[in-house]
Amino acid sequence: MASMHKKSLIATAAIFCCRFTGLLREVVYTALFGATGALDAFLTAFRVPNMLRDMFAEGALSQSFTSVMSKVEKSEGPDAAWKVAHMVVSQLVSLMVCIVAAGVLLAGVCMQQLYPAKVRVAWEPVPAAASAQDADFATYMGMQHDAEGLPIARFSAPESISAQMLPSSVVRLSAVEKLQAGDKVAFSMGRTSPKASSMPVLRVEPRDYIDLAADLCRIMWPFILLASLSALSMGALNVFGIFGLPNLASAAFNLTTVIGGCMIGWLIDPNFGPQALYGFAVAVVLGGAAQVAVQIPRLRSKGYRPHWNLGLAWRTGRLAFTDARVRKVWLLMIPGVIAAGITQTNIFINTSFALYLPAGAVTAISGAFHLWQLPVALFGVAVGMVVLPSVSRMSLTQGDNGIAEHLAQAMRFVAFFAVPSAVFLGIWGEEIVSIFFQRGRFDAAASALTGQVLAAYSLGLLGYAGMKVLQPVFLALEKPWAPACLALVACAISISLNYTFVHVFHLGASWLALTTSVVTTLNFLFYFLYLRHLLGGMAERTLLPGVLRIIAAGTVLGIICWQTRELFFNDFTSWSFFARFSALAVGGVLTGGIYLFAAFIFRVPELQMFASRFLRRKK
Repeated sequence: MASMHKKSLIATAAIFCCRFTGLLREVVYTALFGATGALDAFLTAFRVPNMLRDMFAEGALSQSFTSVMSKVEKSEGPDAAWKVAHMVVSQLVSLMVCIVAAGVLLAGVCMQQLYPAKVRVAWEPVPAAASAQDADFATYMGMQHDAEGLPIARFSAPESISAQMLPSSVVRLSAVEKLQAGDKVAFSMGRTSPKASSMPVLRVEPRDYIDLAADLCRIMWPFILLASLSALSMGALNVFGIFGLPNLASAAFNLTTVIGGCMIGWLIDPNFGPQALYGFAVAVVLGGAAQVAVQIPRLRSKGYRPHWNLGLAWRTGRLAFTDARVRKVWLLMIPGVIAAGITQTNIFINTSFALYLPAGAVTAISGAFHLWQLPVALFGVAVGMVVLPSVSRMSLTQGDNGIAEHLAQAMRFVAFFAVPSAVFLGIWGEEIVSIFFQRGRFDAAASALTGQVLAAYSLGLLGYAGMKVLQPVFLALEKPWAPACLALVACAISISLNYTFVHVFHLGASWLALTTSVVTTLNFLFYFLYLRHLLGGMAERTLLPGVLRIIAAGTVLGIICWQTRELFFNDFTSWSFFARFSALAVGGVLTGGIYLFAAFIFRVPELQMFASRFLRRKK
């Protein structure tokens, strides 16, 4: 177990660099472009290839490849493992070239499906007497078409409303289609809401960014090919016990995206208007190439030499695998694509529903999600990454009791860090967001919106972290279909809740994040119960007492954080950056010390383990 803790901490340090540079990337985006429709278009365009990367490459394929290669390396040696790698890489490149070509061709269709249909607005003046009576409302006059046959929604409105509109203002077609000529409507500008809520509300946007999103999506599609190769490289290095460098490769991607995007974007538009986003799209592809390049020297030192071998043969009128081990990689991957992509699918669904909300909702969800993922990646992903090859080997030599004990200690280790992280993000969400993002065009109102979304995400942090530990185990045990079936149920729940929150109750972006928290928590509970069934138990005597003690210490931390926010953090977002940073740093150190003291009082095993190791080293 000590080896697992050591490797987990090494992976954690590397992932911290990756996530920190990822946050730096988000800070640059929001500072240059703000929570605007243009940045929403960029993030929406990137979401499609990035979701496929997370589901297909870094999720299912990487995990199934690591599981099979670990067993082959242990039973047959490194040469046999690299032979499997050659065939998987050759097949992956062939498949990804086809996917990239299809993605470039269909990018416009994808964006049209994501973005709600919109129509331009035409204004007609109203008499002065009517203007005084209905100064806050407009009257729908019906639809007409311009010279090109495109629809235009006509409204009769006083100057107090029409003067605020740009000539290119658009509204949602789905909302206009519900109106009849003569209906009174109110308008929502940006994040502001109308005073009257008893009549239909139309959200007005300055322009339609669907063409921009489609162009950016086409540019970024090759990223999935490079990211897939990087994921396989990561899986191969994990087999040989190397966990630091593969995660640092993601930091290379983030830095290349930031530096290259700023340089190319400045060349396109020195003022960093919407057109500068083309530079950041190109930088995403360059970052994917850098992510692969930094891992090649380490792969070569472990014996990898590029060799093209498709591992396919034409037999009885169809293509067939020539190696059963490669076939197993892809068979494990198929259900893994569904299971590993649950959260990313929910984020993708959230993005599509967020496009029906005021401008900036997509940016708020993206920024909050990156902050939410930071503690999950530091500990949940890191431990899961170490657990997968070890459990794969244990399945060959040890019984179910050994695996259950191993998993129980891993989950307890993750909970020790996930519980305080959830408390900090949930209670101090707005303050944390303001430290990272509030600068440039990202204002206090955007910090408040993103903080609300982050608080909703924090409710599912413990379940998400635990899910990241347990999810790879199904592949190691070659039982991937049960989580895959749950994924279909989870997606149905996610879509139903999102539709209810957005279209029925007209709630904001934080409720979309709450959906993700609910779904990830349900996923974890299912994983835990099903593994308990498979293994005949989950070493509850090891797991439950320690987790309950951790939750008790987290409750003490939550009370202290809440009181600190109420007493000392009033109007926090209006402070200077130095004052905000200093207050949050001091508060974090003091409350973190209180959590450790409470953990000591409640005799949390993880704290006692760290203390005993420190004392042994001291002696």
